[in-house]
Amino acid sequence: MDAPSGAAPVPGDQETATDPDGRRPPQPRRRYLTQPGLADLAGIPAISRWVHNGDVRLHALDYGGQGTPVLILPGITSPAVTMDFVARELTDLVRPVVLDIRGRGLSDDAEDHSLDALATDTEAVIEQLELADPVLLGHSMGARIAAATAVRGQVPLGGTLLVDPPMSGPGRGPYPTTLAAFTRQLLQARRGTDADEVAGFWPTWPRRELELRARWLASCGLEAIERAHHGFETEDFFAWWPQVPGPTTLLYGADSPVVTAEGAAEAAAAHPGARMVRIPDAGHMVFWDNPKPALELLRTALLQTLAPESPTSSAPSPDTGAMTSSSTPHQATDVAAPDELTHAPGFLARRLHQAYLAAWLHDVDATLTGPQFAVLQITGENPGCDQRSIAALAALDTSTMADVARRLENRGLLSRAPSPADARRKLLNLTKEGRATVHDANLRARKLDEELLRPIPAEQRAEILGHLAALADHWEQLSQES
Repeated sequence: MDAPSGAAPVPGDQETATDPDGRRPPQPRRRYLTQPGLADLAGIPAISRWVHNGDVRLHALDYGGQGTPVLILPGITSPAVTMDFVARELTDLVRPVVLDIRGRGLSDDAEDHSLDALATDTEAVIEQLELADPVLLGHSMGARIAAATAVRGQVPLGGTLLVDPPMSGPGRGPYPTTLAAFTRQLLQARRGTDADEVAGFWPTWPRRELELRARWLASCGLEAIERAHHGFETEDFFAWWPQVPGPTTLLYGADSPVVTAEGAAEAAAAHPGARMVRIPDAGHMVFWDNPKPALELLRTALLQTLAPESPTSSAPSPDTGAMTSSSTPHQATDVAAPDELTHAPGFLARRLHQAYLAAWLHDVDATLTGPQFAVLQITGENPGCDQRSIAALAALDTSTMADVARRLENRGLLSRAPSPADARRKLLNLTKEGRATVHDANLRARKLDEELLRPIPAEQRAEILGHLAALADHWEQLSQES
């Protein structure tokens, strides 16, 4: 089959295809990406990164930022670019990096598509991009890869978020989507398709995501899809799941045929320390099926992962949409961290930040983040101020500020309007709901402030806060000079 007009071959060499007599002779692998598909990358606020795992070249989209790295591992037919809308929702919290799994997107194909091989790809990305203690966020096949990587224990991780992992396997029945269905969609993409035709398979998806799938599905290799689907039915997720170290969260669609209510209950019983999050009105493609609630629940789960709750917290039912707390491993009494670490200002700052996140989630608001609250509070004191000025006052870079403002606007807490003097400038104002939210959160935040400073005598608190402000000013200056 010839490449579609304007298409460029994606790295790869041989692909298997069944002849009428049942033999599968090697043929040139057919993975194509059209010029409009490549042009999609120009509109994505991420930098392409390249990693080698042996002879396999791996491509990833790095969204940057100073936060904890979150390595996103997509599903069986999802190149990295198709997870862009998920990554963008996290940039104010973390540094998202989305991997093109081998045989997909711009990553090489390879002979080995085993779960171990995919886990070593993940480890190579973590090591070569120097992602310190990253959180792994995997959807479907990516969730299995994340679980296997965590259990292998070859790289330090900050936690795992597993989204609707295939629970099919030996003795558990087939994967709900047949290989023939995947093949039909792939062949449709290879001969050229559009969003309207893709909607025949996924009628509820947002238009942009349909368009990305139409342009990028052909970059997936048939053999990579076949091997992954075979793994869904021959490898048992529950062989790894109970061994996944905490903190770990399993998110699943309430209407998913992949993680059923029975499967979720079994998962909760097999790993009592895991959090379980049920996403309403969503099937297996949770973020595409019901984007807004799914992404909000993901953000909450991510914040809980970055700042784990106390292991003594209560554990609600796994099928209610609430989360159970993760277990904390027992700390041996004969080991200790060196003084040069525990007395380092950066280490102490990280401890304070993690503890503050946990306290904020528990005592102030589980969905309103600290940066969002700062933007709302500053806007309330400066109505009609421009977005760039508020970003500076909130100590946010412009790209993070844009994401925060958009998210607050979508929640109905903030309004943005072009300046009459310069349409490129956005002027911000609180909505009625935004003012009420700031008022209520501010009452709780001030109580939290009192509790945070309680160990310090009242007469010394102003001096302590002055020292913290001086350090913040100095550290910000250092970061600008580096």
